[in-house]
Amino acid sequence: MKVVILATGEGQEAREPKALIKLCGLPLVKRLLYTLRAVGLRDVVIVTGHDDRLRRAIGDGSDLGMHLSYCPIDRLGEHVDGPFLLLEANYVLDERIIEKLAKAEGMTIAYDSRVKEGMLVAVEGGRASSLSPLQGDGAYVGASRCSPEVLPFLKGYDRAACLAEAVRSLEFNALDVATIEPYVAEIRRELPTLWFRIESKEDAQRCKRMLVKRAQKRTLDVLAWYFNRHVENWITLHIADFPITPNLMSILTYLVAFSVTFLLLSGRLLPASLLSFLVNVMDGLDGKLARVKGMATKLGQLEHSFDLLYEQSWYIALAWAVHNLRGDALPLAIGFAAVLLDSFARHVSMQFRQVMGISLADYAPFDRAFRKFDGRRNIYTIYILLGVILGKPLYALVAIACHAFVTSAVYTWRAAQHLRAADMGQERRR
Repeated sequence: MKVVILATGEGQEAREPKALIKLCGLPLVKRLLYTLRAVGLRDVVIVTGHDDRLRRAIGDGSDLGMHLSYCPIDRLGEHVDGPFLLLEANYVLDERIIEKLAKAEGMTIAYDSRVKEGMLVAVEGGRASSLSPLQGDGAYVGASRCSPEVLPFLKGYDRAACLAEAVRSLEFNALDVATIEPYVAEIRRELPTLWFRIESKEDAQRCKRMLVKRAQKRTLDVLAWYFNRHVENWITLHIADFPITPNLMSILTYLVAFSVTFLLLSGRLLPASLLSFLVNVMDGLDGKLARVKGMATKLGQLEHSFDLLYEQSWYIALAWAVHNLRGDALPLAIGFAAVLLDSFARHVSMQFRQVMGISLADYAPFDRAFRKFDGRRNIYTIYILLGVILGKPLYALVAIACHAFVTSAVYTWRAAQHLRAADMGQERRR
C-alpha cells in the first residue's frame, strides 16, 4: 500500500518545517519512515511545498530500502491511484496504529477516545461524522486510510479544515486506537498505543521523555530492575539526541564484553568481574535506543545471539582461569555443565515463545515472579565478583552451574505444563 505523508506545515521556531523538527536526533519525517519500514510499507509520497529542504535532508529513501517521491499537494493525484494511508509528518505514531489502518476496510480515520482535546472526531455507529475542535468522541491522531476520492478535498492550505470537509462529505469508518491490543511481546508488557503531535522543540523533548519511559521491559531480574534500568534510562535520555545508532551501541557493548573474556582468560579476574557490570548496563542501551529512536530492525534481533556468545565465553574463560589456578580438571567440568544448562534453559524459553507467541517469563504470575531470580548474566556476574573478592572463584562456577540447573528445570516444568494445557484447550495462564 502507498503512504502519503503531509509535510507542508511549519513549526514554531525559525519557520522550520515541522517534519524536520528533531526527536531523539532524527527529523520527525525520517522517524516516521523508519516506522513505516518496520511494518513493511516502503512506497511513500511526501507532500511538500516549494521548499526543497525536505528532499535534501531525507533523500530518495535508498538508504532505508524505500522508494520516496516528492510532490506539491496539487499534483498528488499523479502519484495515487488506489487506497493509501494519509499521515501527518509532525505526529509520532505507534506502528500498531499504522498496521491496523493498513488492514482496515474502506476509508478510515484514527482517533483516541482517551483524549478529548485538539481536533476531535465525532463517531456515530462506528463511522466518523465530523472532525472539529469543538466536540467529538476522541482526538484525531494524525492518521487515516483514504481513497483517491478524498484528493479534491486536500487542495487547501489548512489541512485540518480540508480533512474535516472530507469527513463531512464522504463515508469514513472510525478506528479507536485505544482498543488496539496493548500487549507487546518484545518488551514483555502491556503498552497502550502511542501517538504524539509535535509542534515545537519543547514538544519533542516531552515526547522523548515519554518514549524513554515506554522503552522499559517488564519482568527483569532483581539487579536489572532495581539498579540497571535506572542507570540505562538516565543514559538513554541523555544520549538519544546524539547520532549514536542502536547498532553502534551494540558493537561498543560487544567490544567491552569480549574484553571481559580476554581479562578472564589472562587471569585478571577482579578487573574482569568489575567490567562485566558495565556490560550489564551497556547491553540494555541498544534496545532502548532502538525503541526510543524508532529504529528497531530485523537485523537487530541478532543481538540476542551475540549476547549468548559473549556471555558463555565468560563462563568458559572463567573455568579456564580457575583451571590454571588449581591445576585440575574440576573447573572445566563445572564450567562445561554451566554452559550446557544455560544453553538448554535459553532454548526452552526460545521454543516456548516461538510456539505460544509470548515470553515464558511473562506468561503467568509464577513465571513473572521466578524471572526475577532465574539464572542469567546479571545474577552470574554477582557470583563471579563475590567469588573473586572472597578468593574462591571455583565457588562462583559452582553457583552458576547450580543456578543454571534450577533455571533449566523450572523452565522445562513450566513450559511443559503450559504447552500441555494449551494442547488440551484448558490453559488459563495461572
